[in-house]
Parts: sequence; C-alpha cells; structure tokens
Amino acid sequence: MGPPAARRGPARLRELLALSLLMADGRPAAQIVELARGAVRSWTACEVVAVPRKTGDAAAAGIGGLRAAGGRVAAEGYGWAWAYAMHAANGPQGHLVVGGGRPPSTDERFLLASLARYTAVALGQDALRRRLRRTTGDLHRAEAQLREQVAVQETLARAAADPADDRIGAIAEALHAITGLPVIIEDASGHPRAWPGLAEAPAAGTGAPDPHGPLPVRDGDRLVAAAQPRHEVLGTIALVDPGRMAGERDQFALAHAALVLSGELAHVQAVAEVEGKQRRDLVEDLLDGVDEASATARAEAVGYDLAPPHRAVVVGSPVAPAGDALTAAVERAVAGLGLPGLLGRRADHVVLLTPDPPRAAAAATWERLHAAISDRLGTAEVAVGVGRPADGPAGLAQSWRDAQRAYAVRAGGRQRDGVTVDDELGLYRILGTGAGSGDLERYVDEWLGALLRYDAESHSELTRTLRTYLDHGGNYDETAAALIIHRSTLRYRLQRIRDLTGFDLGDPDIRLNLHVAVRGWSVLGGDES
Repeated sequence: MGPPAARRGPARLRELLALSLLMADGRPAAQIVELARGAVRSWTACEVVAVPRKTGDAAAAGIGGLRAAGGRVAAEGYGWAWAYAMHAANGPQGHLVVGGGRPPSTDERFLLASLARYTAVALGQDALRRRLRRTTGDLHRAEAQLREQVAVQETLARAAADPADDRIGAIAEALHAITGLPVIIEDASGHPRAWPGLAEAPAAGTGAPDPHGPLPVRDGDRLVAAAQPRHEVLGTIALVDPGRMAGERDQFALAHAALVLSGELAHVQAVAEVEGKQRRDLVEDLLDGVDEASATARAEAVGYDLAPPHRAVVVGSPVAPAGDALTAAVERAVAGLGLPGLLGRRADHVVLLTPDPPRAAAAATWERLHAAISDRLGTAEVAVGVGRPADGPAGLAQSWRDAQRAYAVRAGGRQRDGVTVDDELGLYRILGTGAGSGDLERYVDEWLGALLRYDAESHSELTRTLRTYLDHGGNYDETAAALIIHRSTLRYRLQRIRDLTGFDLGDPDIRLNLHVAVRGWSVLGGDES
C-alpha cells in the first residue's frame, strides 16, 4: 500500500461519491446546502460563507466582486474566499462561496469544485422536483431520471470498489453496460488500457482535445472526458458514438465514470511512484553492496526476481551529464526491447541491472540496447559499458565497477559511441583506466605510432598485419591465411614493420609490448574492420 497521502486521495473521492448519493436522494435544498457545509468543514480548513442563489443574495451576505462565472471574491472576515459557480442541467443554481484564513491546497480545491458540481446537480434536481410537482407527469419523469442517475452512480461505485486487480477494466465494462456504447480508456500518453465493445485494441489516440475535468467533449466520433483529479490529466475515458446517439443519461454516466476513474488512476500513479522509489533505492544499495537475503526479499516486494545471474550496465553520453532525458530514453529503450531489469542513476550515468543474456545473444542484446537508446535520445554519442555477470545480488557491486571501467574505456577512446563489454578488455582490465584512457593512448603511440602514421598516410594495413601476426603466435601460415594474403606478401610487410619501427620482432619483451599495444589500439576503437 502507498503512504497515507496516497491513500487519502481515493478515500476522499469515495466520500465525495457517497455524499453525492446523499444529496441526490430527494432531500430539499436546505439539507443539500447543510451537507455541503459539513463536507467543507470536514475536508478543509475553510467553511461555506454563503450560498447566494438569487440576485441580491450576495450583497446581503456581505460578498463583493461576485461574477456569474465565479472566482475570487471579497468576504468580510476571511483572508481568502472563492465563489464556485453551480451549473446544473436545468440552469445556474447560484454560487457556493467558500472562505478561510488561507487558500486550500490543490487537492482540496479539486474536492471543493467537485462538491460544487454535485451540489449544483442536487440543487438543480431539487428545483426541478419543486417545479415539476405541479405536474404529475413531469414529476414521474424527474424521478425516473433521478433513479437512473443513482443507478449509474451505484454501478460505477461498485466497479471502482471491485476487488479484482483490473479496476480500470471494471469501470470501462460498467460504463459499457450502462450506455450500450463501446468504451475506450487511455492513459495520459494515449495508449489504450481497456476497450469493451470493440473487437480489438484501438490505435493509440491523443486523449481529450481540450480536457476540462470530467466534463465530456466531442472529438470526432467520440465523446471524451478527462480523468483529472488535480491539475494533471492522468487519462481519458470515451464513448465511441459515431451516430451521435449518446443522450443526457449517457453523458452523465460518462462524466461520473471519469470522476471514478480519476480516483483509480491517482491511486495507480501513487503506487507506481512508491514502487519506483523502492526500486531506485534497491539499485543504490545493490551498487554499494548489500546482504543477499535482504536484497532478494526487497526485490520480491516490488515484483522483481534477482535469482538469475545479472549484469550491471552503465549508460552515459560522453558529451553531456546524465539527466532526465537520458533516464527516460533508457527506460523507453528497455521497455521497448522487453528487457527485465532495475534502473537507477549514479553521478553522470544511468545504471541498468539486467539478467545476463545467453552467450550467443549477448553481443546482439547490448548492440540493440545501444541503438534503441541512441534512437530515443537523438544524440550522436552514447557510450555503454557492460560489467561481467554476477551470480548473486552481492556480486552486483563488482559488476557495476566492471561496467564503469568498460564505460571509461569506451568514453575515453577515439570511438566514444558504442558498447564496451568488460569481459572483452583482456589485459587492459588489469592496467586500470582511471578517469580515462590517456595513459593507454600514450602507450599505444609509443609502440605503434610510426605504423599508425604510415598506415594513415599510405592507406596500408601494417598495424592490422602486426596484430594478426602476434595473435597467431608468429606463425606465418596461420597469419597469411587469416589475412588472406600470400606468405611472400606477409614477409614483405613484416620487414617493412621492422624498418619503420626499428623493433626486433624476435625479441620476447618487444613482442609482449607490441602485443599489448595492438590490443590497446583495438580497445580504443582503432581497428573497426
């Protein structure tokens, strides 16, 4: 469960829904207003100053600056006062004027605005009932409408309280059953979450064209209402109505469903934020070193399995520190590739802890991850360092240090954009990288500088020839076969290498240093062939 603040929002919404049912049960205006007064005192530090419903009521109550649309007003004895215009289906119902020593919070304003809407509906229904009592037939129609609205509210309230995990789907199914029209619920990004009444998931949309809380707006063949518990739109709920058949009852049901959905999405968001923080905290502790039993239990609490061998992956941009854009790009890339894992951020890097892929698929996995991040980030250089696999949670701190070393090699080399895997560093892994690879570059230049400059000027491949020769232990036949050249060509190239460098290739110490140098040259991205 989330923290108290996260639980209080949905609880207040349920109280609001229950109060709306009380207001709509046929009681007179005076009782409706008293219910509103009690709710304001219970939910906020404010109180109802007055409920002016006719011209002159505001002045008589000492309220100044009242406008038809509502807004900030002056009320004697109150540091802050606000008039909420009350509009019902049968016209304006006056204003609900609330005052206090200071402005209420954003959540409290949402509750006050919602309370004003429900009060308006209840007062409008009361006025309608009083007016229609003179006509028996009209009274029956009003009572039938009221029963329908109560039935709608109760049906949606039951869906919101559904013990099943998918309460969002339950709300959509309830609205579909009420209206008979297909229903689409989308998240804030326009991705469909539920679509009863449709044969397949609809394409991602763009939400309400101009959302203003739960009030429905027409958007092509849809009637759309925003789930907006505060200032942020968390999603939308829509009736698919190409024939424009939705009546007042359907629109009422849609508006009420949006209000119910607001509470559920706010709860889901709060839970996601709490779980996200727990995951980030777990990553921090894993990188610092943590007890395996504790780490495993904490991972299970957030629905993650740390049992398989994992690798730490460090992602950064050599030209800019890690920020929200890089973090978001890594999150989207990981989600798009379907990679399980835990994400965190350390210094200028984003850290991913992910299961070790099968050996045959490992290289392709890291390359796809790099490409996906680059595509989403849109930057020219993204460096990725991959640590060695850790058999248990306690080994992830070392895997992270390995990944940092691999990242430093990649970010400090000539070819900074790409992936370096710590397993492949070979001898360079014991040389140390420090903050970059300047020492290695100087070492490579000392032993291979003459060859590298000659290759660059003559477009030759003497450095690559030397590396292949040393990799094959000085065997002429194997080297010639690997380079696909004749033995005489190889003999000529090796002599040219001796002439340019002045090195005796038969000297064991010289061969060792040259072999380290050509390996370092490869690590720095010098050999992309």
